[in-house]
Amino acid sequence: MRFRNLSLLLCLTVGVLIYAGSFGLLEDAENRLLDMKFRLRGQTEVDSRIVIAGIDQETLAWAARPLFAWGPLYGELAQTVGQAAASILLLDLIFSPGSESAIREHVKEISARLQLELPQKFYREIGFDKPFRSALMEMTASGTALVAGFAWENDQPVFSDPALLHIAKKANTGYFNLAGSSDGVIRSLELSGQSENGPVYAVSMVAAMRSGFYDNKIISDLTKKQINFRGPRKNVRTISVKDIIEASRTGKPLTKALQNKIVLLGFTDITDFKATPFGFMPGVEVHANVIDNILNNRFLTQLKTEYELAMVAIILICLLITASKKRLAAIASGAIITALWLTLSLFWFDPTFIPTVKPVLLLMLFVASESFVAYRAVYLDRQRVRNVFSRYVSDAVLKEILASNDRDFMQGKRRQLCIMIVDIRGFTSFSEQHDAHEIVKFLNSYFARLTEIIMNNRGVVDKFLGDGLLAFFNAPVETPDAANNAVKAAQQIIKYTNSPEFKAICLGAELKAGLAVHAGTTVFGNIGSARKTEFTVIGDTVNTCSRMESLNKEYKTSTILSGELIKSVTIDVNCKFLDKLCLRGKSEEIEIYTIDNPEE
Repeated sequence: MRFRNLSLLLCLTVGVLIYAGSFGLLEDAENRLLDMKFRLRGQTEVDSRIVIAGIDQETLAWAARPLFAWGPLYGELAQTVGQAAASILLLDLIFSPGSESAIREHVKEISARLQLELPQKFYREIGFDKPFRSALMEMTASGTALVAGFAWENDQPVFSDPALLHIAKKANTGYFNLAGSSDGVIRSLELSGQSENGPVYAVSMVAAMRSGFYDNKIISDLTKKQINFRGPRKNVRTISVKDIIEASRTGKPLTKALQNKIVLLGFTDITDFKATPFGFMPGVEVHANVIDNILNNRFLTQLKTEYELAMVAIILICLLITASKKRLAAIASGAIITALWLTLSLFWFDPTFIPTVKPVLLLMLFVASESFVAYRAVYLDRQRVRNVFSRYVSDAVLKEILASNDRDFMQGKRRQLCIMIVDIRGFTSFSEQHDAHEIVKFLNSYFARLTEIIMNNRGVVDKFLGDGLLAFFNAPVETPDAANNAVKAAQQIIKYTNSPEFKAICLGAELKAGLAVHAGTTVFGNIGSARKTEFTVIGDTVNTCSRMESLNKEYKTSTILSGELIKSVTIDVNCKFLDKLCLRGKSEEIEIYTIDNPEE
């Protein structure tokens, strides 16, 4: 199976699937990453024109009354906000007049039971809403706009609190629904919707439009907006209702803190909490963040899908082209680009955020697939090298070959090698006197020991030539002491052929080994056809060594070493000069040596 186009096929298939389809898991992951981006950015500037009048635990304890009896307190707050010339008072509260009706009925029952005649004026004054409504009317008359919220669903009739509608007017009401994502976290908001009687706006949008700070040209599209939260909870300036009222009662109203401000009244630490990217946050503070986004036009905007696709496609095409020429460079580039995209999307997302999940998924897919192809190529290469050299070299040398990135020797290389040829004297008569089974058994035992000796000295057993053997040193792994290894192997082979162990397998025959070692520039590589190849050496050095080995008969020696080899030997060897001569077919003379006492 060919894997050259694996990355292209995977990226194309997955890209079409994730961009053409809709996967909740990917969208959820993108949302979670967006939450992480907010947390990494942390707290940032909030519009100073926005102030929250918070109903907190301290205010509740200070008021010492049930919430249905808060009308007079709300009235004081509205009066203070109006006197301070605030721009807007936004009520993020739902008022229930039913409690007051129940109180009136209860008082009437008591008065009837006690036979008390109470004037109607008493019953009118007993309500808690009247001071609040009166204060709201005074506030709106002074120039501070009142914005009230209501719960609403798209295409449903608009419902507003009738107790406030005649004061705030319909144009100053809006829905305060904050719908969360599939995981319940609020990340976006519809600024407008459609009802039976026309468009309906979010209460935060109404507050911004009525504040006097809003330019109609700021936001042309009032559909779904991604909220750019300015920080965690309590990032928006908050003053407790208790502090506002007490300051007014002592004659030191917080005019400077409220003047020309958009004041949002709501609960801040006891109820109405919403899940946001920064954790749970009071709903009134979410509305404050939305108003900030509207006034400063800093909603988050996602990079258009067509731009995202174009960027990802260009990057992947460039990486695929690079991979066709230099796969490792493409893998490294892909990993770097993935890290850069992730870093950029995490830390540079305001006001335009770059999608993370789909592009990073495709880039990671490219890196993973190309890494797989590269690993497979390395694995196959190592397997091929192992198959070739496991027969020729020791395990230690094989590990070095596999650890090296150099594979040029497989195609052919030229280097200074030490060539060894070993032959058996008297083998012809031995083979005539013994049957085939005994001959093969002898050769197997003999070559097994010679192979062990050569491999232990970092040599390569090239081939068996009948009763002869060709080996070489300093390839495929280059070794500085190759000449020393060749000489050591020669000494050990001669010692073995003179040992009782060797004589025991000769079946009584008088067999001797003749050996020659020569050094010279030699070509080596994996040579052969598609059906059969072998790693071997060729060249004049091999031919010269073969002719040197045949001189053992003439000089009655067991080992002949060339002068070229001796020049490179650095260990102590008892060498004896034999002659300087021209070998058959050669014009240049060569010095030959033997080893005295080769058994030592």
